[in-house]
Amino acid sequence: MKRFIVTACLLVVALIGVLYAVFYEGLYVDTDPEAPVTAGFRTYARDIQVRGSDGRWEDLELRGVDVVSSLPGEAPMDFAPEAEDYLRWLEAIGEMGANTVRVYTILDSDFYEAFYAYNTTHEAPLYLLQGLQVPDTANYGADDVYDEAFRDLLIQNGRAAVDVIHGRRYIYPGDTSGTGYYRWDVSEWVIGYLVGSEWDSGNIAYTNNSTLYPTSYQGTYFVTAPGACRFEALMAQIMDEIVAYETGKYKCQRVIGFINDHNNDPFQYEELYGTRFFKYNEIDAENVLPTEALQSGYYAAYRLNYFSPDYLDYLTEEQRVELGNLLYGLDTSDVYNGYLDLLGRYHTVPVVAAYGFSTARMPIYEDQPPLNEREQGEALVEVWQDAVEADWAGVVLSTWQDVWERRTWNTAYASLDSLQRVWQDVQTDGQCYGLMEFRLGDGDPVCLVDGDTAEWTEADVVVSGAAGTLSMRYDEKYLYFLAEREGFDPETDTFYIPIDTTPQSGSTYCENYQLAFERACDFVLCLDGRYGSRLVVQERYEALWALFAFETDRVDPYEEDLRDPDSPQFQTIRLQVQRKDPVPVGGWEPAATYETGRLRCGNANPESPDYDSLADFCFTEDGVEVRIPWQLLNFSDPSEMRIHQDYYENYGVETMVIDELYVGLAGGDTQGRVAMAAFPLEGWGRGGDYQERRKDSYYIVQSHWAGQ
Repeated sequence: MKRFIVTACLLVVALIGVLYAVFYEGLYVDTDPEAPVTAGFRTYARDIQVRGSDGRWEDLELRGVDVVSSLPGEAPMDFAPEAEDYLRWLEAIGEMGANTVRVYTILDSDFYEAFYAYNTTHEAPLYLLQGLQVPDTANYGADDVYDEAFRDLLIQNGRAAVDVIHGRRYIYPGDTSGTGYYRWDVSEWVIGYLVGSEWDSGNIAYTNNSTLYPTSYQGTYFVTAPGACRFEALMAQIMDEIVAYETGKYKCQRVIGFINDHNNDPFQYEELYGTRFFKYNEIDAENVLPTEALQSGYYAAYRLNYFSPDYLDYLTEEQRVELGNLLYGLDTSDVYNGYLDLLGRYHTVPVVAAYGFSTARMPIYEDQPPLNEREQGEALVEVWQDAVEADWAGVVLSTWQDVWERRTWNTAYASLDSLQRVWQDVQTDGQCYGLMEFRLGDGDPVCLVDGDTAEWTEADVVVSGAAGTLSMRYDEKYLYFLAEREGFDPETDTFYIPIDTTPQSGSTYCENYQLAFERACDFVLCLDGRYGSRLVVQERYEALWALFAFETDRVDPYEEDLRDPDSPQFQTIRLQVQRKDPVPVGGWEPAATYETGRLRCGNANPESPDYDSLADFCFTEDGVEVRIPWQLLNFSDPSEMRIHQDYYENYGVETMVIDELYVGLAGGDTQGRVAMAAFPLEGWGRGGDYQERRKDSYYIVQSHWAGQ
């Protein structure tokens, strides 16, 4: 009996070990190495094709959308969306006319359950591009791309992705992928794989200049061409191992490619341009060659961003000679100034573009204004049309939803880094790329800046006096004001709203508008007609100067004591944007900036036929409604009511919590000191309901893709 129990226990342990090896580690034995290999998708010349039910190959123009696991108040790597969320999004994406979704990494099992449910209940399926990525710590870390956390992780995740789409994997919590038991076989709808979401140029350059790694690779399914670099050799190896794994285990293949962008494109630029745009490398998909054993195919993929519109002027003379006729007759009238056309001509394999446009209040480059939702949709459609004309295989729009936890270089200093962001910074372009936006709460909006004051009540009044009444509200994006006075004429009358947020600085006098206040104020909101309205900041509390005075004025603000705590000067509010052209060698030009404190008049009600998503204020019958983004008032986290402290006391940004601010109301004829009243601030928690709304851009894309 004892022997029986021991034997049984050993068998159980062995069984558990086998199950672990198979479903956790992907172990398999190829019992039929001579079995035929099939492919449901392939590349043919410059096209991606799908095999129809009759066995014939048909061209497939990818019309894709990026889907990520982001929700308000949830960390992206928590993979908070459930199957019903993904299914709802897939329904909307299908209705828009898209035929493909792309995910950056293996999502939680809920996504694949929803993807399976959608495709088994709809006649026209959605296809999938399965992405693979590494964490930022590896991509932007100190090690090169051959490090275990980079190369080995991509190969490991690639094999896991193969098992995931075939419904034969269990994944426990990791760094870059979702978790769960993946039991839905969605492989028939998976076009293929895309290695990477973005690459750090410095990391690639560090690797390519190393002598530790090979500059060539000879695999079963991929080899490198003469002249390939070390990074290209690595991409060949990673793709080769992924294809080999799926071929040996499942006897099928899928198309595969790796991501690239203008920072690492195949072209050589003058050193000045390269330094300005971090262009240290030339990564060329043409240097990675598929062998005859690859039945599915290989494609090139690019992540498109704004960059210098004059890039063609900076190509080296040698590069111009090499490109030759490819440079003649480029259509430089498109959004990317002929870049799509040039890449389309250059590559011999199918090319897929991933791109997006933000609806944030801030532009990305100088001389390029921000885009509202309508303009976002028009730009998305224009690039798609240009890509089709350039003979690209398709496009992927980035992204389906706004992503609140993203940070961008020109605003990262201003807000706290939180992966569980429960407020949206509409100043940060990275948070507003979605075709769908979120709003916290399950009721009506706190305020719609549309000139209709029906939502305002007596309880909202903060100030009442000779200048009129001032009411206030707030939500997770804006602080709202309603200033009214009987007989107010927007053509001739002006409102001034002084705002005191921090006790550490501020002035009781604003020299700009010759106004005196009862309390030292940090900001003045000037509502002066349709085109003259803006928010200004007391110069001691101007973030741009405190953090970037050297870049803008060649001054060290901490050595030059030029900003007194009680200075009466109020400055326009600016943020840095990227320059469109390089600075001459040996020269200096001030950093490019954009006056983000200037306010835009319009109707911010999405239900209105003249809706403008960038509208900051709208006139009412007797006054004006205004919404001011939290970051514009130097809030680093309004959910906790954290604001910036005095920059010069802390040599940078440190935060403090406030529970009230003070406001006043003045007119153009106000005499004496403006009275100030307290407005309480409470913040909000990290849980709760949210609502979704499709932006106008969604419907513009839908009108072209679905013909609706």
